[in-house]
Amino acid sequence: MLTFEIAKEEPLNLEKIKELQEEIRSLAKQKNAVILAHYYQRPEVQDVADFVGDSLELSRKASQTDADIILFCGVRFMCETAKILNPTKKVLHPNPESGCPMADMIRPEQVLKLKEQHPDGEVVAYVNTSAEVKAVSDVCVTSANAIKVVQKLQSKKIIFIPDQALGNWVKKHVPDKEFVIWQGFCPPHFEFTAKELEKLKQQFPDAKVAVHPECHPKVIEMA
Repeated sequence: MLTFEIAKEEPLNLEKIKELQEEIRSLAKQKNAVILAHYYQRPEVQDVADFVGDSLELSRKASQTDADIILFCGVRFMCETAKILNPTKKVLHPNPESGCPMADMIRPEQVLKLKEQHPDGEVVAYVNTSAEVKAVSDVCVTSANAIKVVQKLQSKKIIFIPDQALGNWVKKHVPDKEFVIWQGFCPPHFEFTAKELEKLKQQFPDAKVAVHPECHPKVIEMA
Protein backbone atom coordinates (compact mmCIF):
# COMPACT_ATOMS: atom_id res chain seq x y z
CA MET A 1 0.00 0.00 0.00
CA LEU A 2 1.44 3.38 -0.99
CA THR A 3 0.88 6.46 1.12
CA PHE A 4 1.55 10.13 0.76
CA GLU A 5 1.15 13.16 2.97
CA ILE A 6 -0.55 16.45 2.20
CA ALA A 7 1.00 19.59 3.62
CA LYS A 8 -1.14 21.46 6.13
CA GLU A 9 -2.60 24.69 4.77
CA GLU A 10 -4.56 27.67 6.03
CA PRO A 11 -8.40 27.38 6.04
CA LEU A 12 -9.77 27.73 2.51
CA ASN A 13 -12.69 29.78 1.27
CA LEU A 14 -15.53 28.23 -0.72
CA GLU A 15 -14.17 29.40 -4.06
CA LYS A 16 -10.77 27.85 -3.38
CA ILE A 17 -12.40 24.62 -2.19
CA LYS A 18 -14.38 24.41 -5.43
CA GLU A 19 -11.19 24.93 -7.46
CA LEU A 20 -9.44 22.17 -5.53
CA GLN A 21 -12.38 19.81 -5.98
CA GLU A 22 -12.35 20.37 -9.75
CA GLU A 23 -8.59 19.84 -9.85
CA ILE A 24 -8.89 16.61 -7.83
CA ARG A 25 -11.66 15.26 -10.06
CA SER A 26 -9.64 16.08 -13.19
CA LEU A 27 -6.52 14.39 -11.82
CA ALA A 28 -8.51 11.34 -10.73
CA LYS A 29 -9.89 10.99 -14.25
CA GLN A 30 -6.40 11.26 -15.77
CA LYS A 31 -4.99 8.64 -13.39
CA ASN A 32 -8.04 6.34 -13.59
CA ALA A 33 -8.49 6.65 -9.83
CA VAL A 34 -11.59 6.08 -7.72
CA ILE A 35 -12.04 8.30 -4.66
CA LEU A 36 -13.61 6.78 -1.55
CA ALA A 37 -14.71 8.83 1.46
CA HIS A 38 -15.95 7.48 4.77
CA TYR A 39 -19.10 8.93 6.33
CA TYR A 40 -16.88 10.54 8.98
CA GLN A 41 -15.14 12.80 6.47
CA ARG A 42 -15.78 16.52 6.07
CA PRO A 43 -18.58 17.50 3.62
CA GLU A 44 -16.18 19.00 1.07
CA VAL A 45 -14.27 15.71 0.97
CA GLN A 46 -17.45 13.67 0.61
CA ASP A 47 -18.58 15.96 -2.22
CA VAL A 48 -15.52 15.15 -4.33
CA ALA A 49 -15.68 11.37 -3.74
CA ASP A 50 -17.04 8.79 -6.17
CA PHE A 51 -18.45 6.74 -3.29
CA VAL A 52 -19.34 7.60 0.31
CA GLY A 53 -20.12 4.90 2.86
CA ASP A 54 -18.74 2.69 5.61
CA SER A 55 -15.27 1.18 5.34
CA LEU A 56 -16.02 -2.33 4.10
CA GLU A 57 -18.75 -1.20 1.70
CA LEU A 58 -16.32 1.26 0.13
CA SER A 59 -13.61 -1.37 -0.33
CA ARG A 60 -16.10 -3.67 -2.01
CA LYS A 61 -17.29 -0.92 -4.35
CA ALA A 62 -13.72 -0.15 -5.32
CA SER A 63 -13.18 -3.78 -6.33
CA GLN A 64 -16.17 -3.52 -8.66
CA THR A 65 -14.65 -0.65 -10.65
CA ASP A 66 -11.96 -0.74 -13.35
CA ALA A 67 -9.91 1.91 -11.52
CA ASP A 68 -6.14 1.46 -11.32
CA ILE A 69 -5.82 3.58 -8.18
CA ILE A 70 -7.90 3.72 -5.00
CA LEU A 71 -7.70 6.96 -3.04
CA PHE A 72 -9.21 6.18 0.38
CA CYS A 73 -10.15 9.08 2.63
CA GLY A 74 -10.38 7.31 5.98
CA VAL A 75 -8.28 5.90 8.80
CA ARG A 76 -5.40 3.49 8.29
CA PHE A 77 -7.18 0.16 8.79
CA MET A 78 -9.75 1.13 6.14
CA CYS A 79 -6.99 1.62 3.57
CA GLU A 80 -5.44 -1.69 4.56
CA THR A 81 -8.79 -3.43 4.09
CA ALA A 82 -9.13 -1.84 0.66
CA LYS A 83 -5.72 -3.24 -0.31
CA ILE A 84 -6.65 -6.71 1.01
CA LEU A 85 -9.77 -6.75 -1.14
CA ASN A 86 -8.02 -5.14 -4.12
CA PRO A 87 -4.51 -6.66 -4.20
CA THR A 88 -3.77 -5.63 -7.78
CA LYS A 89 -4.71 -1.98 -7.32
CA LYS A 90 -2.57 0.85 -5.96
CA VAL A 91 -4.05 2.22 -2.71
CA LEU A 92 -3.26 5.77 -1.65
CA HIS A 93 -3.86 7.15 1.84
CA PRO A 94 -3.90 10.97 2.17
CA ASN A 95 -2.90 10.85 5.84
CA PRO A 96 -1.12 7.65 6.94
CA GLU A 97 -0.93 8.97 10.52
CA SER A 98 -4.72 8.87 10.93
CA GLY A 99 -5.18 5.70 12.93
CA CYS A 100 -8.16 4.25 14.79
CA PRO A 101 -7.66 4.24 18.60
CA MET A 102 -9.70 1.06 18.99
CA ALA A 103 -7.81 -0.77 16.25
CA ASP A 104 -4.58 0.16 18.02
CA MET A 105 -5.79 -1.38 21.30
CA ILE A 106 -4.83 -4.90 20.25
CA ARG A 107 -1.67 -6.30 18.65
CA PRO A 108 -1.04 -9.57 16.78
CA GLU A 109 1.01 -11.06 19.64
CA GLN A 110 -1.91 -10.47 22.01
CA VAL A 111 -4.24 -12.32 19.66
CA LEU A 112 -1.81 -15.23 19.48
CA LYS A 113 -1.63 -15.30 23.30
CA LEU A 114 -5.43 -15.49 23.48
CA LYS A 115 -5.41 -18.40 21.04
CA GLU A 116 -2.90 -20.21 23.23
CA GLN A 117 -5.05 -19.63 26.31
CA HIS A 118 -8.26 -20.69 24.54
CA PRO A 119 -7.29 -23.32 21.93
CA ASP A 120 -10.93 -24.35 21.55
CA GLY A 121 -12.03 -20.82 20.60
CA GLU A 122 -12.32 -19.03 17.27
CA VAL A 123 -11.04 -15.48 16.98
CA VAL A 124 -13.66 -13.11 15.58
CA ALA A 125 -12.08 -9.79 14.60
CA TYR A 126 -14.10 -6.66 14.03
CA VAL A 127 -13.20 -5.05 10.70
CA ASN A 128 -11.86 -2.12 12.75
CA THR A 129 -8.50 -3.84 13.21
CA SER A 130 -5.10 -3.71 11.56
CA ALA A 131 -4.15 -6.02 8.70
CA GLU A 132 -1.65 -7.73 11.02
CA VAL A 133 -4.41 -8.56 13.52
CA LYS A 134 -6.75 -9.76 10.78
CA ALA A 135 -4.01 -12.11 9.56
CA VAL A 136 -3.94 -14.03 12.86
CA SER A 137 -7.72 -14.08 13.34
CA ASP A 138 -10.15 -16.75 12.14
CA VAL A 139 -12.89 -14.55 10.73
CA CYS A 140 -13.51 -10.85 10.21
CA VAL A 141 -16.94 -9.25 10.76
CA THR A 142 -18.71 -5.92 10.50
CA SER A 143 -21.11 -4.46 13.04
CA ALA A 144 -23.95 -5.35 10.68
CA ASN A 145 -23.13 -9.05 10.14
CA ALA A 146 -21.31 -9.97 13.39
CA ILE A 147 -24.31 -11.71 14.97
CA LYS A 148 -25.10 -13.81 11.88
CA VAL A 149 -21.46 -14.81 11.38
CA VAL A 150 -20.95 -15.85 15.01
CA GLN A 151 -24.17 -17.87 14.95
CA LYS A 152 -22.84 -19.90 12.03
CA LEU A 153 -19.44 -20.67 13.55
CA GLN A 154 -19.00 -24.26 14.75
CA SER A 155 -16.95 -23.39 17.82
CA LYS A 156 -18.81 -22.97 21.09
CA LYS A 157 -16.22 -20.47 22.33
CA ILE A 158 -15.76 -17.08 20.69
CA ILE A 159 -12.76 -14.81 21.22
CA PHE A 160 -14.11 -11.41 20.17
CA ILE A 161 -11.69 -8.57 19.43
CA PRO A 162 -11.19 -5.69 19.90
CA ASP A 163 -14.47 -3.93 20.73
CA GLN A 164 -16.06 -4.87 24.05
CA ALA A 165 -19.32 -3.05 23.24
CA LEU A 166 -19.89 -4.89 19.97
CA GLY A 167 -18.70 -8.13 21.58
CA ASN A 168 -21.24 -7.83 24.38
CA TRP A 169 -23.94 -6.94 21.85
CA VAL A 170 -23.20 -10.13 19.91
CA LYS A 171 -23.03 -12.16 23.14
CA LYS A 172 -26.50 -10.94 24.09
CA HIS A 173 -27.90 -12.29 20.80
CA VAL A 174 -25.93 -15.56 20.77
CA PRO A 175 -26.52 -16.92 24.31
CA ASP A 176 -25.55 -20.51 23.46
CA LYS A 177 -21.84 -19.65 23.02
CA GLU A 178 -19.11 -18.77 25.51
CA PHE A 179 -17.41 -15.44 24.90
CA VAL A 180 -13.93 -14.14 25.68
CA ILE A 181 -14.16 -10.41 24.95
CA TRP A 182 -11.18 -8.11 24.57
CA GLN A 183 -11.67 -4.86 26.47
CA GLY A 184 -11.03 -2.45 23.62
CA PHE A 185 -13.41 0.41 22.87
CA CYS A 186 -14.02 3.36 20.58
CA PRO A 187 -13.35 6.55 22.60
CA PRO A 188 -15.78 8.84 20.68
CA HIS A 189 -18.61 6.29 20.96
CA PHE A 190 -17.94 5.63 24.66
CA GLU A 191 -17.77 9.35 25.44
CA PHE A 192 -21.43 9.71 24.54
CA THR A 193 -23.15 8.96 27.86
CA ALA A 194 -26.58 7.73 28.92
CA LYS A 195 -27.04 10.99 30.82
CA GLU A 196 -26.55 12.98 27.62
CA LEU A 197 -28.97 10.72 25.78
CA GLU A 198 -31.56 11.14 28.53
CA LYS A 199 -31.38 14.92 28.13
CA LEU A 200 -31.98 14.55 24.39
CA LYS A 201 -34.93 12.22 25.01
CA GLN A 202 -36.48 14.83 27.30
CA GLN A 203 -35.89 17.52 24.72
CA PHE A 204 -37.33 15.40 21.87
CA PRO A 205 -39.79 12.96 23.55
CA ASP A 206 -41.28 11.73 20.25
CA ALA A 207 -37.94 10.95 18.59
CA LYS A 208 -36.70 7.41 18.01
CA VAL A 209 -33.28 6.55 19.42
CA ALA A 210 -30.81 4.84 17.07
CA VAL A 211 -27.32 3.93 18.32
CA HIS A 212 -24.29 2.09 16.97
CA PRO A 213 -23.33 -1.14 18.81
CA GLU A 214 -19.90 0.43 19.50
CA CYS A 215 -21.64 2.70 22.03
CA HIS A 216 -21.60 2.15 25.78
CA PRO A 217 -23.97 -0.66 26.94
CA LYS A 218 -26.05 1.81 28.98
CA VAL A 219 -26.64 3.88 25.83
CA ILE A 220 -27.51 0.78 23.82
CA GLU A 221 -30.10 -0.20 26.44
CA MET A 222 -31.89 3.11 25.84
CA ALA A 223 -32.14 2.68 22.08
